[in-house]
Amino acid sequence: MTAAVRSSALARVFLVAGFAVSLCAVPANAQKKGGSITMGLELDIAGFDPLKVGVYDTAALTAAAAIFDTLTYLDDKGVVQPKLALSWSSTEDFKTWTFKLRPGVKFHDGTPFNAQAFKDNVDRQKDPANKCRCAFYISFVNSVEAPDELTVVYNLKDPSVNMPALVSFASGNNSVHSPTAWKAKGDDYNRNPVGTGPFILKSWTAGDRLVLEKNPDYWDKDRVYLDRIVLKPLPDAQSRFASLQSGEADVVWDDEADADNIQKAQKDPKLTVHTYAGSGAAVAAFNTKVAPFDDVRVRQALVMALDRKKMSQALTNGLARPATNPYGDGSWVKCKDDGALPEDAEKAKALIKEYGKPVEFKMLVTATPRGRATGQVLQQFWKRVGANMEIEQVDQATIPPRAFMRQFQVTPWRIVDLADPDVQMYANFRTGSPVALANYSNPELDQLLDRARVTADQAKRAEDYCAISRLINKEAIWYWTFQNTYYAMSSAKVKGLPKMYSGIVDVSRVWLE
Repeated sequence: MTAAVRSSALARVFLVAGFAVSLCAVPANAQKKGGSITMGLELDIAGFDPLKVGVYDTAALTAAAAIFDTLTYLDDKGVVQPKLALSWSSTEDFKTWTFKLRPGVKFHDGTPFNAQAFKDNVDRQKDPANKCRCAFYISFVNSVEAPDELTVVYNLKDPSVNMPALVSFASGNNSVHSPTAWKAKGDDYNRNPVGTGPFILKSWTAGDRLVLEKNPDYWDKDRVYLDRIVLKPLPDAQSRFASLQSGEADVVWDDEADADNIQKAQKDPKLTVHTYAGSGAAVAAFNTKVAPFDDVRVRQALVMALDRKKMSQALTNGLARPATNPYGDGSWVKCKDDGALPEDAEKAKALIKEYGKPVEFKMLVTATPRGRATGQVLQQFWKRVGANMEIEQVDQATIPPRAFMRQFQVTPWRIVDLADPDVQMYANFRTGSPVALANYSNPELDQLLDRARVTADQAKRAEDYCAISRLINKEAIWYWTFQNTYYAMSSAKVKGLPKMYSGIVDVSRVWLE
């Protein structure tokens, strides 16, 4: 019996097993074939080889969604649908998942996509000799087997009730690469990716543009409409918006820090603003092993000093939605009580006075207008309760390695939008995790994290995740600022942009009116 049949409560979101269905619900004759679009990205892309880059950022995810395929995808209702996998089932204990693959699929280099190629992708990431940061995010996988050409079997360390949803987006872990290509190209593969996706990389000029052209042999080519996609890094928000207004760009990535332009675009009939309220949140981590954050009173005081509504107004014209837990409106985890500390400047002052020593520290921020503005707002909130924060501006690419090496007192971070909280919550808060940035260990927290990932009943899992939130908020090891809301702006002529799950602006199946 499949898990989809056994677990009807989960089937709505996670365990729908299906066969070849269209990736677009709009009638085929409604779309226009041909043309090209240019998209403005937040950042230049560092590359695509997970061994080199570890994880994909927002810019790489947009490109990856066009170059690579995944086993599944989420439709606009959040239901798992077939992509490279046609169907799936699990054992009773949810520790073994079997995926039946789509036949006849080829990589861009002409080599066949099959179960062995998929297994090679996972094995390469998990190989300790490769020392890939990406490996932690699939540490729950014991092994992947390929019993025949079109069958992939995941053997998991712990039950995963939602495995088909976890492989649904084009992350560094889930994007399927050609083993032949990475073996032939070696170090050069990072900038010469080969997938099975609807678009093929044709050229890449660092810092300028990445050009993708339609894959003529794509398995679902009738549902791919554009001939070409040009991806341009435009880190400056004003430049991105100007490019959109002038017609130089057809789609641009954006976020709430660019509130003025988002609100202008909402009033412009020639433009469309695409919005998705996801799960996850913008957050920051305290390093609990260094003073003054080795004292819970200081951590609690700084959290209680925050006025998220004023912060939203100052930074985003009120667009950003305050967060007090890591789940967000897009998550199935809903907490009546998430244990949020109240905003209380007087109580914060009292806690710092009780601490009895000067509270002085540095916070990492990106050396961007957005990073500086965020740092300055936090600086003022904390100054009013007697804490002195020094802003340490660093390049955006510097923050992840500094965070992983615990070379910070306070660092910004983000819990991204995923179909299930387990992967990130376990990685961010379980004792011994290389990405548990707060350097905090608590047996009660570990027990809750362990239980939440192996419980089949979604309501009971939600109870555990709310208990996890209460504990983290009580100990104030992280704090949450805003819920994740994802934005893209486009010409009104661009149609068919799907929901931006995991913050991915996937333009691979759009068309021009």
